[in-house]
Amino acid sequence: MELAEKTPIARAFTMVNEILPMSNGLGTRSDGGNSSSSGESSQNSSRCSTPILDTERHERLREKMRRRQESGDKWFSLEFFPPRTANGAVNLISRFDRMGAGGPLFIDVTWHPAGDPGSDKETSSMMMATTALNYCGLETILHMTCCNQSRETITAHLQKAKRLGLKNIMALRGDPVGEEWEEELDGFNHAVDLVKHIRQEFDDYFDLCVAGYPGGHPEANSYIDDLKHLKEKVSAGADFVITQLFFRTETFLKFLMDCQAIGISCPVVPGIFPIQVKASCIQVAFKLQQFV
Repeated sequence: MELAEKTPIARAFTMVNEILPMSNGLGTRSDGGNSSSSGESSQNSSRCSTPILDTERHERLREKMRRRQESGDKWFSLEFFPPRTANGAVNLISRFDRMGAGGPLFIDVTWHPAGDPGSDKETSSMMMATTALNYCGLETILHMTCCNQSRETITAHLQKAKRLGLKNIMALRGDPVGEEWEEELDGFNHAVDLVKHIRQEFDDYFDLCVAGYPGGHPEANSYIDDLKHLKEKVSAGADFVITQLFFRTETFLKFLMDCQAIGISCPVVPGIFPIQVKASCIQVAFKLQQFV
C-alpha cells in the first residue's frame, strides 16, 4: 500500500487472549500502547550515530513478538514509503531517529519497482532499510515483491539484503504495473512462490512476513478462497502476518477467528491506516473492494 512521502503507518498489537480465548495467542487490541521495557530498549538502540552492523542475531523478530504476546506487553510498528529525493532521504532518516525514541518493535520499508528499490541509490528501499537498521538501530523489515523481477534478480536482492545485515523480509506479490497483473515468465506470480523460494535459497535466515486481507483480497474468488491462500503462505514458511487495512473492528476479529479455524497459528498483526485526507481513504477502499 502506497503512502505519501514520510507518512508512517502505525500498528498496535497486544495479546489476543485479552480479546479472544484462543490458545494459540492470536489477537490484537489497537490501543497503541507500549511497555516500558520494549520502549526503553528501542530508545537506547535508536540513538546510534555510527554503523552498528550486527552479524549475529541475538533475538529474532518472531521471538520478540512471541515474548511480548506471552507477557501481554503492548507494542506497535511503523511503515515508511521510500523518499523520492535526496533531501527527502535526509528528512526520513532524521524521522527514523525521532520515531525510534517512541520504541517501535520494528519498522518496515515498502518496495516500489519504479524507484529502483534494490539499488545503491540513497532513495532506494534497500538503502533506506539498511540505514534504519545499521545507523539508527531499528529492527527493520524490507518489503520484497515479485513485480517485474526475475528469479535471478530477486535472489540477488535477497543476497544483498543479507550482506547488509537485513534479517526480515515481507514477501509480497505486489501491485500490477498496469490495470491487470502480467505473468512473470522467469519470476514469480504469487507471494507463496516467493516465500518458498526464500526458504529454499536462504533456509531459515530471514524472518518472513506475508500480507493478510481481513476483507479478502480483491482478486480472490471468495473470502474463503483467500484464507486458503494465506494458509498456504504460512505453511510455506511465513512467520507472521500483517493485514491490509480494515474499517470495522469486528471485521478483524472475525478474520482472526477464521485464521485459527483454518489452522493459522502465527501472529496476525493489524494494519492501521491513519486517515489524513478523505479522498485518499476512498481511493484505497475502492481499490480493495473487500468482500465484507
